Amino acid sequence: MAYNFAAVDREQLLLMPPSVAEWLPEGHLAWFVIDVVAELDLSAFLAGYRADGRGGAAYDPQMMLALLVYAYSVGERSSRRIEKRLVEDVAFRVVAANQQPDHATIARFRATHETAIAGLFGQVLALCARAGLLRPGLIAIDGTKLNANASRDASMTAEQIAAEILAEADATDAAEDAAQEADRSDHHGDADGGLGNRSGRRARLRALLDELEAEAAEKSYEAHLARRAEKEAATGKPIRGRRPTPGSATHKSRQRANVTDPDSRLLKTKDGYVQGYNVQAVSTADQFVIAAEATNLAMDAPAYAPMVAAAKTNLKAAGERRRVRRVVADAGYWSVDNVALKGVESFIAPGRARQLKKIAESEQARTEVLDRVQTGELDTLAAAEQLGVTRARVNQLLRRRRAGDPDPLTTTMIAKLDTPHGRSTYKKRAPSIEPVFAQIKHNRGIRTIARRGLTAADSEWKLICATHNLLKVYRLA
Repeated sequence: MAYNFAAVDREQLLLMPPSVAEWLPEGHLAWFVIDVVAELDLSAFLAGYRADGRGGAAYDPQMMLALLVYAYSVGERSSRRIEKRLVEDVAFRVVAANQQPDHATIARFRATHETAIAGLFGQVLALCARAGLLRPGLIAIDGTKLNANASRDASMTAEQIAAEILAEADATDAAEDAAQEADRSDHHGDADGGLGNRSGRRARLRALLDELEAEAAEKSYEAHLARRAEKEAATGKPIRGRRPTPGSATHKSRQRANVTDPDSRLLKTKDGYVQGYNVQAVSTADQFVIAAEATNLAMDAPAYAPMVAAAKTNLKAAGERRRVRRVVADAGYWSVDNVALKGVESFIAPGRARQLKKIAESEQARTEVLDRVQTGELDTLAAAEQLGVTRARVNQLLRRRRAGDPDPLTTTMIAKLDTPHGRSTYKKRAPSIEPVFAQIKHNRGIRTIARRGLTAADSEWKLICATHNLLKVYRLA
């Protein structure tokens, strides 16, 4: 009795349906991406091409954009791997209409149109708004660290960069001498001597050294004193509080710069330090990203106001009429200016959520000590010893009380978060923004910014967030 196996005939003339429209099921993500890109305004992409039809034929930018969007949607960002999948993956072949642009063409398209690609985020957001998917009354803001396309080992101090510049100069001089000697003995020698790369590298190193020196001068103790004196002269009053000291960490500038990607920074994470970017995102309660920006800031707090403003601008441009009213953020965004930001109600934890009770108890103890100082039971020196702060700090807290601000901002915010309204509002922070980063970093495996430079990183991060929104629309549909 013979085995009953399906016949294997590799000489068969047709292995797939004759039409690419039959290669994938109707509801496949590839068809959704093709349909969405077909509805976008591609004028910014077309501006870079000749309109007279002359010259060699270029790949259709609509096809190239659809290919890029689909690749990012499935977590594929390497131009070489995209080129490979254009041969092996049916969905990629459908998106590219069976055309096979090589990795260099894909990389050039992404670099040439980085501004237009960044603008794609706004168009996708408008699509979400028209579908009625955005509920921006409450938004959450957070940041995450992504690795740069650069090694930590490529970071150098100012002294190392200066030494490298001298070494490059010596190498260039030696090569020029060798080229001149060869030219005298052989008139058809290479007069350039291959110096283009050396001189270019030296220029980049010089720019990097200048950047480090300028930053050091800007943050120096002397510059701080000069700005302080200028402010006192303008107001006619001395600035209160502790005077700056030369050894303060405030006056320490960046010690190292990365030669591979100078815009990237050494950033601290819970798992240690990474060479990368601090990317920011603002999302609605339904996890739609309404603002995205790549930064190289070590701290999140300075990005709070710009991101809230960007969210409002993006929503207005997308045609969304509902306003942003409440903003929730974790302790990384805690600052006086952020809490008091006009136009929105801010819910920012002054510490880790699980430590708020302990912080509240500490603030209550401090309030009791200050009450005793005001009633004359304690002097400021004894109060400073009990609180573990300087006497100047105690006097500063007392002045705030006399000015009509009896409770510190921390106490006020903790009390606000402890109300039913505050608890229910802040409880929405994590489920609004954390799944966005989980979907991007874990589900799609995007933990690195593939491109170099802050502008390129920002363009790529906006594309990543735009595809996040597209995936949500696709799943809802």
